[in-house]
Amino acid sequence: MTTPAPEFSKILAVADVPQNGTVIRFDVSESERAALAERFDLLELRSFKGEISVKPWRRHGLSLEGKFEADVVQACIATLEPIDAFVKHRFALHFLPAEMIERDVAAAAKAEIIVDVQSEDPPEPIENGQIDIGEAMSEELSIAIDPYPKKPGAVFVPAADAPAEVAEIRPNPFAALEKLKKKD
Repeated sequence: MTTPAPEFSKILAVADVPQNGTVIRFDVSESERAALAERFDLLELRSFKGEISVKPWRRHGLSLEGKFEADVVQACIATLEPIDAFVKHRFALHFLPAEMIERDVAAAAKAEIIVDVQSEDPPEPIENGQIDIGEAMSEELSIAIDPYPKKPGAVFVPAADAPAEVAEIRPNPFAALEKLKKKD
């Protein structure tokens, strides 16, 4: 099974990043924004632009630090009315060759694992010497969007003809044991 092509793709080869780094600016096209809006279940993605600072990291990897802004229109979860939202997001990502990540995972599997929610996310894999910074930005946008947008003061009103919820009646698992107890 093949994965579909990303809606917003901007391929960057690791070899093309200078030693002192580079800055990449992006402004997503109308067709790419429409495809991203469909992917993220948005009514509309009016704008999506930003900049990324890319630098070498750990000899073979890349470090991305950036920011973006997006104008989105979402459906209110209570009324389904459109809600305009302005998303401003900063992020930091790291990438390493996939084989280096696999070695780290194998070593971690043998060691005690300590989870620190304040620590950085693990690095993403570099595939075939390149990364898709467009897809990385799309994923960051999906994280930054409000997952439950609600208009101020909005209240969910169920349809008049909607069936009332029926409580599910489950058999008591101890009923059989109760019967045995009464026989004694």
